[in-house]
Amino acid sequence: MYYVDDKGKVLDIQTPLTEALNVVIEDYFDMLSKMTAEQRLNYFKYEQFVEPLRYTQDIDNTTYVVRTHFNQNADKTILKKIEKIVEKDSI
Repeated sequence: MYYVDDKGKVLDIQTPLTEALNVVIEDYFDMLSKMTAEQRLNYFKYEQFVEPLRYTQDIDNTTYVVRTHFNQNADKTILKKIEKIVEKDSI
Protein backbone atom coordinates (compact mmCIF):
# COMPACT_ATOMS: atom_id res chain seq x y z
CA MET A 1 0.00 0.00 0.00
CA TYR A 2 1.29 3.44 -0.83
CA TYR A 3 0.82 6.50 1.31
CA VAL A 4 1.65 10.08 0.39
CA ASP A 5 2.62 12.17 3.40
CA ASP A 6 1.82 15.87 3.81
CA LYS A 7 5.09 16.81 2.06
CA GLY A 8 4.28 14.71 -1.01
CA LYS A 9 6.73 11.92 -0.19
CA VAL A 10 5.48 8.50 -1.31
CA LEU A 11 5.89 5.80 1.34
CA ASP A 12 5.54 2.09 0.62
CA ILE A 13 3.87 0.72 3.73
CA GLN A 14 3.61 -3.06 3.99
CA THR A 15 2.29 -4.68 7.14
CA PRO A 16 0.39 -7.95 7.63
CA LEU A 17 -2.83 -5.92 7.82
CA THR A 18 -2.22 -3.98 4.60
CA GLU A 19 -1.20 -7.20 2.84
CA ALA A 20 -4.43 -8.90 3.98
CA LEU A 21 -6.49 -5.91 2.83
CA ASN A 22 -4.72 -5.92 -0.54
CA VAL A 23 -5.61 -9.61 -1.02
CA VAL A 24 -9.28 -8.93 -0.24
CA ILE A 25 -9.36 -5.97 -2.63
CA GLU A 26 -7.58 -7.88 -5.43
CA ASP A 27 -9.95 -10.86 -5.06
CA TYR A 28 -12.94 -8.54 -5.23
CA PHE A 29 -11.72 -6.81 -8.39
CA ASP A 30 -10.81 -10.17 -9.95
CA MET A 31 -14.38 -11.33 -9.36
CA LEU A 32 -15.79 -8.14 -10.90
CA SER A 33 -13.43 -8.28 -13.89
CA LYS A 34 -14.78 -11.72 -14.86
CA MET A 35 -18.34 -10.36 -15.08
CA THR A 36 -19.96 -8.73 -18.07
CA ALA A 37 -21.12 -5.14 -17.70
CA GLU A 38 -24.70 -6.37 -17.25
CA GLN A 39 -23.65 -8.88 -14.59
CA ARG A 40 -21.78 -6.15 -12.70
CA LEU A 41 -24.81 -3.85 -12.81
CA ASN A 42 -27.02 -6.65 -11.49
CA TYR A 43 -24.47 -7.50 -8.83
CA PHE A 44 -24.39 -3.93 -7.55
CA LYS A 45 -28.15 -3.57 -7.84
CA TYR A 46 -29.15 -6.81 -6.09
CA GLU A 47 -26.12 -7.90 -4.11
CA GLN A 48 -25.67 -4.79 -2.02
CA PHE A 49 -24.99 -5.53 1.62
CA VAL A 50 -28.02 -5.02 3.81
CA GLU A 51 -26.07 -5.30 7.06
CA PRO A 52 -23.00 -3.22 7.84
CA LEU A 53 -19.88 -4.73 6.30
CA ARG A 54 -17.57 -6.55 8.70
CA TYR A 55 -14.21 -8.17 8.01
CA THR A 56 -12.23 -10.18 10.58
CA GLN A 57 -8.58 -11.22 10.17
CA ASP A 58 -6.22 -12.92 12.62
CA ILE A 59 -2.61 -11.77 12.24
CA ASP A 60 0.17 -12.66 14.68
CA ASN A 61 -2.13 -13.50 17.62
CA THR A 62 -4.10 -10.29 17.09
CA THR A 63 -7.65 -10.26 15.73
CA TYR A 64 -8.46 -7.26 13.55
CA VAL A 65 -12.12 -6.44 12.95
CA VAL A 66 -12.97 -3.89 10.28
CA ARG A 67 -16.52 -2.57 10.26
CA THR A 68 -18.05 -0.02 7.95
CA HIS A 69 -20.56 2.67 8.71
CA PHE A 70 -21.30 5.29 6.08
CA ASN A 71 -22.39 8.79 6.94
CA GLN A 72 -23.65 10.85 4.00
CA ASN A 73 -22.52 14.05 5.77
CA ALA A 74 -19.02 12.83 6.63
CA ASP A 75 -16.11 15.16 6.00
CA LYS A 76 -13.61 12.30 5.44
CA THR A 77 -13.67 9.61 2.78
CA ILE A 78 -13.05 5.93 3.47
CA LEU A 79 -9.69 6.30 1.70
CA LYS A 80 -8.63 9.02 4.14
CA LYS A 81 -9.64 6.83 7.07
CA ILE A 82 -7.67 3.86 5.70
CA GLU A 83 -4.63 6.09 5.16
CA LYS A 84 -4.86 7.21 8.79
CA ILE A 85 -5.07 3.59 10.01
CA VAL A 86 -2.09 2.58 7.88
CA GLU A 87 -0.09 5.60 9.02
CA LYS A 88 -0.87 4.83 12.67
CA ASP A 89 0.00 1.13 12.16
CA SER A 90 3.40 1.99 10.66
CA ILE A 91 4.57 4.13 13.59
